[in-house]
Amino acid sequence: MGPEEFLDQLFGYLYATTVWRFILGLLVVSTARILFSVVRLRVKQAPLWKIPGPPIVSLVTGNYLQMFEFGATKFHDYITEKYGRIVRIRGFFGDTQLFVSDPTACTTILLKEQDIFEQSDWFIEVNRLGLGQGLLATLGGHHRKQRKQLNPVFSAKHMRSMVPLFHRITHELREVLKTQVGGARKELDMVEWLSRLALELIAQGGLGCTFDSLNPHGKENEFRGAIKEFVPTLSSLIMFQAIFTRISKWPPRLLRLAVKFIPMAMLHNAVRVADVLHKHTKAVFDNKKALLQMGEEEFTHQLSEGKDIISVLMKSNDAASEEDRLPEEEIMAQMSTFMFGATDTTSTALSRILYVLAHRQDVQDKLRQELNDAVENFGGEDLGYDELIELPYLDAVCRETLRVFPPLPVVSRIARADTILPFSQPIKTADGMASSVFIPRGTTVMVNIPGINRDPGIWGADAAEWKPERWLAPLPKTVAEARVPGVYSHTLTFLGGGHACIGFKFSQLEIKTVLSHLLRVFRFSPSPTEVVWLFRGFTTPSEKGSTAVEPQMPIVVEMI
Repeated sequence: MGPEEFLDQLFGYLYATTVWRFILGLLVVSTARILFSVVRLRVKQAPLWKIPGPPIVSLVTGNYLQMFEFGATKFHDYITEKYGRIVRIRGFFGDTQLFVSDPTACTTILLKEQDIFEQSDWFIEVNRLGLGQGLLATLGGHHRKQRKQLNPVFSAKHMRSMVPLFHRITHELREVLKTQVGGARKELDMVEWLSRLALELIAQGGLGCTFDSLNPHGKENEFRGAIKEFVPTLSSLIMFQAIFTRISKWPPRLLRLAVKFIPMAMLHNAVRVADVLHKHTKAVFDNKKALLQMGEEEFTHQLSEGKDIISVLMKSNDAASEEDRLPEEEIMAQMSTFMFGATDTTSTALSRILYVLAHRQDVQDKLRQELNDAVENFGGEDLGYDELIELPYLDAVCRETLRVFPPLPVVSRIARADTILPFSQPIKTADGMASSVFIPRGTTVMVNIPGINRDPGIWGADAAEWKPERWLAPLPKTVAEARVPGVYSHTLTFLGGGHACIGFKFSQLEIKTVLSHLLRVFRFSPSPTEVVWLFRGFTTPSEKGSTAVEPQMPIVVEMI
């Protein structure tokens, strides 16, 4: 080895050692600060200890695994029935949290004090690094500014213009399923096809591009794969959320260098997923930007004729005042956010509706008859916007399914200041009755969406039953009196307040359009294979006993 080569290796070793020690020092300091904050919070949480809740199963993880394992929804139902609307839960290392389905408490969390009860730093940071600084990664005034620009593209007026696009894409799925089924009864994994459909609907309706998702012989799209991996990848890091939240705010170059030196495959995979999402959204954005600069004629020659969400947003943003205009990187972030947010929720909702209808042939027949009559009266195969929205039984089936089986069962908020959380009714605690509780800064509260959607005190004794007919008659007075702070049908399925799902009208239109085509052509029946619904962030179907990571929902399909 020559002197120059020796010196190069020596300097390389010293550099790597210095960088590693620097990163290690930062990690030690961050960990020390975290431990101090944890101890201080535990002391302040003493008032919450008196609220009833399930016993701890682990000194390290508390009730966390019960709350978020695959079978967690059964545990959620159990503790709601046993302990009521306000339940104490233990998180990591004794952290005390609340599981809430009280309407007054939810109104405080989602509406009245929404600037206090915000998403956690973990939630904000993982979405910022993974999807960009879009709606899922902003708070307060910044979030409101983004919604102000986005609200017009989700208006009823704009939704009307998207109906032909939804029909065209659903026609593609219908023809593919005809080929798959042939002239016989055949078992198909419908969640796979509904996921492909949801992806293509948001790809064309949201971004104005296509992933060729409905091609049965098409290759897995890299962007689609990254979207599917996003939640599982980040979930694998949740045990390290406190440390990750601290280091995520380091300068980007330092953060990437730290990740490179940390021997964790899951962390490296998270970086890969984020890079794929950014690469593809930037490519779509750059193409749209070039078309916009070429003039209106070129811009409207896109696949979606310039009616997709991002095209409309880019045009309106270009015309906005300087103070309202969004930076380019934030528009790109909305693209990844829409792709992520609109794929799993819509496919899960559609899957649940078909699953329930397969087990309730009477309802399926009645809904099919309503759709056939509507098409005959309309005089065309593709129902218009008003017809889709106003069909009473179709609307009842959608409302009831989303009430009883919300795709997203739990959302978390963290108190960013000390506050008082009021209850609609007093609850029994360890030292008497309480109408409210002190919530110290840093405490996590989880909104129990099925708990409030299926609350017998609001919906009546049959609240847990799936009964579409309840929407065809006056609802109980207790429903209106509860004042549930949701944006949809007295439920929290699409949340409420400043962080309510901005695309719920888009999702509703997708679901009704798809059902209007599939139910008139196919009959769906239960598969001999038992299907269970698991908690994977969203509630998704799977074959009982299966170890597959991907959702599965076999259903017997036949042409009518």
